[in-house]
Formats: sequence, C-alpha cells, structure tokens
Amino acid sequence: MTPHNHDTASPDLTQETFQELLQEKLRAAVRLTLATVLEEEVEAYLQAGRYERTPQRRDRRNGYYSRGLGTGVGQIDELPVPRTRKGHRTQLFKRYQRRQQELDAAICEMFVSGASMEQVGQVMESLTGQAPSPATVSRTFHSLESEYKVWKERQLSAHYHYAFADGTYFTVIYGDKGHKMPILAVVGINLQGEKEVLGFTTGDRENQHAWNDLLDDLKERGLQQVDLWISDGHQATMNAITSRFPNAQRQRCVLHKINNVLGYIPKQQQTVVKPELKAIFYHDSLEKAQQELAAFCVKYESLYPSAVACLQRDIDACLTFYCFPETHWRTIRTNNPIERLFAEVKKRSHKMAAAFRNEDSCLLLFYAVTRTLQFKRVSMPRNRT
Repeated sequence: MTPHNHDTASPDLTQETFQELLQEKLRAAVRLTLATVLEEEVEAYLQAGRYERTPQRRDRRNGYYSRGLGTGVGQIDELPVPRTRKGHRTQLFKRYQRRQQELDAAICEMFVSGASMEQVGQVMESLTGQAPSPATVSRTFHSLESEYKVWKERQLSAHYHYAFADGTYFTVIYGDKGHKMPILAVVGINLQGEKEVLGFTTGDRENQHAWNDLLDDLKERGLQQVDLWISDGHQATMNAITSRFPNAQRQRCVLHKINNVLGYIPKQQQTVVKPELKAIFYHDSLEKAQQELAAFCVKYESLYPSAVACLQRDIDACLTFYCFPETHWRTIRTNNPIERLFAEVKKRSHKMAAAFRNEDSCLLLFYAVTRTLQFKRVSMPRNRT
C-alpha cells in the first residue's frame, strides 16, 4: 500500500475561500431553481407543454430574454426568462420586487438611525449576499421623495401654544469638498402638548426673506395662531415672527443671552459671574427675577458696562416665559427643543456626509431623520384652551 505523503497534501481552504465557493454553489442552485419555476409558471399559463398541441393552449412561446435578480445569496446574473407571443409577465419578479422594497426601506431606516456605511453593509450582506452600493443608498433615499412631498404639503393645526424657530448648518459635498448648507426649521407644541416639526427649508438665519418664506408656508398650510414664539436674538428671525404673527408673544432663548453677556466678561471672572447671571432666569417668580436682575446690574455696571448693556438689551423678551405655566418654563425659556433636533440630525448624518450632495438631498435626509424622532410630550393644564 502506498503510504500517504503529508507533504504533498492539498492546502486547506481558507474560511474566506470556502465562503466564496459556497456562495457560488448556492447561487448556481438558486439560479437553476428559479429557471425551473419560470418554466413551470409559463407552462401553467400556456396550459400546454412544450410542442404540445391542445385546444386549451392560451398562447405560444417566443424565446427567452436574460435578466439579473438580487436574492438572499447575492446577484443572479443572466437568468433565462421565457417569452410568449402575447407578452405574458411572470409573477416571480413582483414578489422579489416587494422583497427589494422591504430591503430598501431597511437600508434607509438603518442609515437614518445613525448606522455607518460599514454597519449597514454587514447587515445587508448577511441578508442578501452583497453590501449596498452607493447607488443603492442614493436610490433608497430618493424613494422617500414622494413621502416627503406629502409631508411638507400637509395641513397644520390652526393653533399651537408654542413654536421654536432656529437655524443651523450642515455639511454638503460639492466636487469632493465640504460646504456649509444653512437650514431653517420650526418646531411646534400643539394644544395637546405634542411636539412636531412644522417645517424646514434652506436659508441663512440672518436672511429675513428666507424666514418670511418659511413662516408664510406654515400659514398657507393652516397655521393661524402661536401663543409664544421662542428664538435666539437674530434680528431677521425676530422681524419675520413679528411681521407674520404680530399678536404672538416672544421669548428669547436665555442660554443665548447668558452666553452673549459672558462674552463681555474676562474669562477668569466668568465662573464667578455666571451663577449670578443664570439666577435671573431660574427664580420661581417674575418678581424675584426682576429683583435679581436689578441687583446684578447695580453690582456689575461699573465693572463690566458692556456686559450689563448686553443683558438689558431686549431683556423683557427673555423673561416672557414667567407669564406661562411654571411646569412649562423648563421647555420654553430656551431653544433647546430645536437645538436637540439639529444635534440629532447631525449625529445621525455624520457617518453619511456623502449623502448630502446638494440642497434637495440635504432636505430629504433632514426629513428622513426627523420622521423617526420621538419627542417628549408636554403636559398641558386643563384650564388652557
């Protein structure tokens, strides 16, 4: 008996090579199965076998055409599809189309939930045998366009207790270079205490025309009354709100005011001054807040006149929240609800900056993220109408 020579044994297959061979064999098996299903389907439709003469025959064969099909084991290329003279259409591809739509939706949801391209690729490869290409990712986002169009044209409630207006910047890619894209947005709290994104658009927050256009759009969609608008101190934002909603009260974000005032105080003194400054906006009554304000101005007017002048500028608008239910003060004295919205969109979109290729894709991705967010409800007192 010839002894076995260990030195000449075939090298072991690597795990990667084994997986590739296995996938190849599986694809061949799936291709054969699908081809058989297509043949059986067309024979059932014809009500006759190949070359069979029968009065029940409904149609005749007319050769084949080839097409590809994405499956759970990867792409099946050159699948032979029977043709008939009357143009019979197989139901097999409709079933796979529904499956592909479900996969597209899954890709989109994973991305807007903050998953990276690598993470999405790993998940989709385990499901379909191949990772999504950049073209596939782009297609899944554009599948949201019709949904986004309906959303941005939807009717709004006529009356909101509160509305937050602010702007920010997102990075878009033009010619492989990053550029800042300004976004303006409005978040509302309705009579039931539910927060919702009312609308958003591209535009600089220093541009009053852009704000006018956004607010006009909200009014055209049914918004008539807002009890209190919350915004930062940008003049364009305030002018647009006053112009479009002259009867609404206005609240300036106190965090923006505090930071602006601290900008006039030496850094080494800010840790001393900040608690006193912050106390103005965190008392339990308007009267105590005004007393704290007066004491602060007396104490620091000679030391930091520019800081005190900054604080006194439009100070009444910084204290408006005291006129509303105390349980709402934490929500309405700052622009935090809309700031958190911007932060969440940036966080989730950071790993997919390449999706921001132009203004339209920026708005579409902003919508794709906001549609998945869950906002905390605000409890409304029963005596408010």
